Amino acid sequence: MFTLTYLRRELRHRSRQALLVATGLAVGVGLVITVTASTGAVGSAQTAVLDTLNGIGTDVTATAKPPPNGDRDHAPSDSRARDASTPGLSVAGGASMDASTVDAVARLAHVAHVAGSLVLSEIGPPPAGSAAIPTTTRIDGIDVTRPGLGPYTSATLRSGRSLSPSDTDSRVAVIDTRYAAAHQLRIGSTLVIAGIRFTTIGVVDQPAASGAASIYLPLAAAQQLPAGQHAHALAGKVSTIYIAATSAADIGTVGAELAALLPSATVTSSRDLAEAVSGSLASATALAHDLGTWLTVGVLLATVATASLLTLASVTRRTREFGTLKALGWTGRRVITQVVAESAAIGLAGAALGVAVGYCGIGLVNAIAPALTATVDDPTGTDSQNVAVHLNVHTGTGTIAAATLLAITAALIAGAIAAWSITRLQPAHALTATE
Repeated sequence: MFTLTYLRRELRHRSRQALLVATGLAVGVGLVITVTASTGAVGSAQTAVLDTLNGIGTDVTATAKPPPNGDRDHAPSDSRARDASTPGLSVAGGASMDASTVDAVARLAHVAHVAGSLVLSEIGPPPAGSAAIPTTTRIDGIDVTRPGLGPYTSATLRSGRSLSPSDTDSRVAVIDTRYAAAHQLRIGSTLVIAGIRFTTIGVVDQPAASGAASIYLPLAAAQQLPAGQHAHALAGKVSTIYIAATSAADIGTVGAELAALLPSATVTSSRDLAEAVSGSLASATALAHDLGTWLTVGVLLATVATASLLTLASVTRRTREFGTLKALGWTGRRVITQVVAESAAIGLAGAALGVAVGYCGIGLVNAIAPALTATVDDPTGTDSQNVAVHLNVHTGTGTIAAATLLAITAALIAGAIAAWSITRLQPAHALTATE
């Protein structure tokens, strides 16, 4: 009881010094929270971009590669790119693989899930009253019996329903909101693709990216579409295979296995895709990784050093006080306990104030952070995909708990250093010291 009473009296009597130490801790804690949250937001933004481009949960993508230009004239007609000026359908990228390849990939030892898709481009006549520029519609035939992988998983259903395994042999379609608005389509509207009629059953909203499909069809229905004059039938074909590895550690192994299994395909892992991201998001990611790490370490060291110096200076002014207490019978352990208890109380106050400073910093970053952009080349090689990214900086209970522990630890270290220095003095010397 006496210790608590003495602790409360000393903190109230030396409130200015305690507030100064707590403020130093709060600044450090607030900076750590802000930097950590901002770094996490940039990492989350990059993950969101990869999910948008590659699909949620997709670790590796295998894309059919068109033959070299020199061999294009002798390549099978089903793998040739069509003339973009000729109305009709073509496989995006100009190459496809047998659908049986999907089953072969699924049998690999380190593959957890796999799904194939057939990405098509439909060249249509130019809009009435516009220049003679044909329109291009991106169509993605997805395997509805193997959901969960591919760009379609990043879409959010706005109306109607999504594609399901029961739609395998149905002529139904899910369309993007922008495509629906541009063509005045709604649930139940009829779509005509290469002369085949499809019924719209759902409308989805997708992150803004030029590579997002405007129309999603069941894979079997897409394979039944008539290909253009430069291509054979699409039956039994896929253009892209999306793979989820059994674990993050197996992604490299899966990439190597795919390269051996599909030597003519382009194999892209999530890491390759992340390295291919350019634009301001890539710069922010590199800056957050390099500068953020060093800044956090620097702030931690500065916080501990500042708290130690301020606490040591405060305790040094109390040399006669502690000398008197030791002369009255206080042991060195009791003096250390008293100083450390005061430091712990100041650390708690600094943690609470630092959390408030951290939230203010997060709010400031959200208010002034500019929109970022990311550009990634499409795996098919047909175009580049541009994504606008808005940072959503926030923190969680784990970060708050770590920041609180940081403040208390820094205060305890500072108190322990100061207490150790004061207990080295003999009572007689301490009593003769001037405050």
